Amino acid sequence: MKRLTLTMLAAALAACGGNEPERAEAEVQTLAPTDSYLVALDSVDATVAVDGTVQARQRAEISTRMMARVSEVAVELGSAVRAGQVLIRLGVEDVEANRAKADAAVAVARAGRDEAVRQAARMDTLLVQDAVARVQRDQAHLALAQAESQLAMAQATLGEVETAVGYARIEAPFAGVVVARMVDAGDVAAPGMPLLVVESAGAREAVLTVAPEVAAGLRQGALVRVTGRDGRTAEGTVRAVSGGADPATRTVEVRVALPADWQTGVSVTAQVPTGRREVVTIPEGAVVRRGQLTGVRVLDGDVPTLRWVRLGHDIDGRVEVLSGLEAGERIAP
Repeated sequence: MKRLTLTMLAAALAACGGNEPERAEAEVQTLAPTDSYLVALDSVDATVAVDGTVQARQRAEISTRMMARVSEVAVELGSAVRAGQVLIRLGVEDVEANRAKADAAVAVARAGRDEAVRQAARMDTLLVQDAVARVQRDQAHLALAQAESQLAMAQATLGEVETAVGYARIEAPFAGVVVARMVDAGDVAAPGMPLLVVESAGAREAVLTVAPEVAAGLRQGALVRVTGRDGRTAEGTVRAVSGGADPATRTVEVRVALPADWQTGVSVTAQVPTGRREVVTIPEGAVVRRGQLTGVRVLDGDVPTLRWVRLGHDIDGRVEVLSGLEAGERIAP
C-alpha cells in the first residue's frame, strides 16, 4: 500500500485551514498509518443488563419462639461467630417456675404409679389365693394404667418446659458474621421477632430477577459478567436457576456465584447472556482518545481521516463500535 509522507500530510492539513505548523505536525504524527485494518463483523455473545443484589450463601434471621425479656446480647454488629456460639440469653424466671411445677407433678405421678404397681401385684397374689374377686384385681390394673398415663402426661409437660428453657439460649446456626442487631438487653422478645441477622463467611452470590424468556436459555455453569456500583467486575458462574417464575413479578430468580470478598447487600448489574449477535469490533490500539471523545483513523484511499465513533463493551481485547463505523471500511491501527 502506498504510504503518505510527513510533508505531504502536513501540506494537506494546512490546505484544510491549519495555520499552526507545530499542531499540524503533531496531528500528522498521530494519524500517520503504519498499516491498515479491514473492519469486519464479529459474532459475539449477546447480553441483557439485569440488576441484582449481593447476598451470602447462607443468611439467617435469628428469632425466638417464646416471649421473654432479653437478659444478654453476647455479640455486637460485625462480630464473627462460630456455629453453636451463644448469641442471646433470655430471662427465664417464668419458665423456671413452670419447670418447678412440672418437676413436682412428675414426682407425684411417679409415686402414684409406684403405689398402683404394688396394689396390682397384691391383687394378683390374692386372686391366686382366691381371697379377692376378679373384679377387684381388674380395678387395680385399671388404676395402674391410669397412674402410668398420668405419669406420662407429667413427663411430657416437663419436656415442654425443658424445651422452652432451651429457647432462652439462642445459638448461632453456622459460622459467620453478625450483619444486623435489632435488640439490646432489657428489650422484650416476641415469637418470630427478628433479633439478629447472621450471614455465613465465604462464598457470595448475586441474586438476579430475570425475565422468563432470558432465564430459559440459562444453565448451571454459564458465565455471567457482574459489575458493582464501584466499577468492580467479576466473571461469575450460574449456580442456580429457579424452576418457576414469581407470579407477582413475572420474573425468575437466578443466583450467580461471586468471590468471598464482595460485600453483601450492595446492588450489582449482571450481563446475562441471551445468545449471539453480529457487531463491529476493532483492536483497542486503533482507538484515538481526545478527552471524552473516541475516534478511529479511517483510510480514504491512502489518506487517514480522524472520525469520531461511539464505543461499547470491551470484548476479549477488542472494542465494540456502536456507531460511526461500518464493516468493510479500512482503519489505521
